[in-house]
Amino acid sequence: MPDLAPYAQSTARLHPRRGLPGIRESHIGGPLWWPADEPWPDCAEHKDINGTPQGPYPLVAVAQLTAADFPEAPFPAGTDLVQLLWCPDWHDQPHPEGWGQACQLVWRRASDITEPLVGQPDPEDHWAYDEDMLPRPCVLRPERAVEYPWVEELPDALRERLDEDHYRENSVLTGCKLGGSMGWATTDMPSSLECGVCGQPLALFLQFDTYEDDADGEDREPTGMTVGRGSHAGLFVCSGDPTHPPSFFTQ
Repeated sequence: MPDLAPYAQSTARLHPRRGLPGIRESHIGGPLWWPADEPWPDCAEHKDINGTPQGPYPLVAVAQLTAADFPEAPFPAGTDLVQLLWCPDWHDQPHPEGWGQACQLVWRRASDITEPLVGQPDPEDHWAYDEDMLPRPCVLRPERAVEYPWVEELPDALRERLDEDHYRENSVLTGCKLGGSMGWATTDMPSSLECGVCGQPLALFLQFDTYEDDADGEDREPTGMTVGRGSHAGLFVCSGDPTHPPSFFTQ
């Protein structure tokens, strides 16, 4: 359908594979290029079965991306490194803007770090590796690809001309990726995706998926995470200012 051409959009498929990423490399689940003089963030929103507060527990390093590897990421001026940390314990879904202490998305300039933190928290000291949202260390094999928006993002007149079932199955790409669109087959797309700070539209920043369908005989669950209901989830940032608190939606 030629009328779909204007809606084509680029995404970077991350293709995570189990490995030992370096501290300055782009990766999922590996060590971060973190300044030694900056406290490691934690989450204190935990209670035992009796309601007694527990923790605080250190956040887990989830992803690190560099501008050298992913120049299409929305790096604010003066930054070239972005780091994602979150609490792998289950918090309310979808995470509202602000996400409390449970998630931090940090934008940096890598050259500002002259002394990196060597003794970073070991997830196994605080979390079992069967936690749903605790990623295993993975190297990335980025691939640029073209996809199309989720069907609910298209104009009604265009949707009426589609075979919606076929379009839903083939429009958005699965797996872990940077940018593009997310599929909303489980919950339907929210009626409003707006930044809670300024009201600008939210844009998909990172998608995490339970499975990598194109593993070609390799590990189909490289990150070890069971995302959402065994499907995928999206970390969304403000399209006007990505330093505003992110939001997280699962499927």
